Amino acid sequence: LLVYVVAAGVAVGTCVGVLKVLWDIRMWKILLPMYALAVLLTVFSSDGIVCVAWDAGGVTTGSVTVPLILAMGLGLGRKRQPPVADGFGLLGCASVFPIVTVLITGLFLRRYNGGARDVQRLPLLEEELT
Repeated sequence: LLVYVVAAGVAVGTCVGVLKVLWDIRMWKILLPMYALAVLLTVFSSDGIVCVAWDAGGVTTGSVTVPLILAMGLGLGRKRQPPVADGFGLLGCASVFPIVTVLITGLFLRRYNGGARDVQRLPLLEEELT
């Protein structure tokens, strides 16, 4: 489950980053609310989920992911009029969304499990964490 949630977060973040490049949205208008949401969700999440969630943002710093996302951003930037070199905003969006998706999933699973704050007792994440 964790792999799918992180992958969905990267996918949504990349899509938002593509829209940012195409529609010329300022990066702070996306990243500031998303990081504020991540911090707010952190307050209500269990410690184990928080650690996993904030670590999940690091999946976009891999040796395969960075060149692919940056190349996509640079290619999209060239299609704009006038052309821009704005692939870094795309990578920033792809980094914050996995954090938020894992935190939200953790909150849903805690509610599903009857309010337990211990990660090990969440049935769907137990196989991922042990």
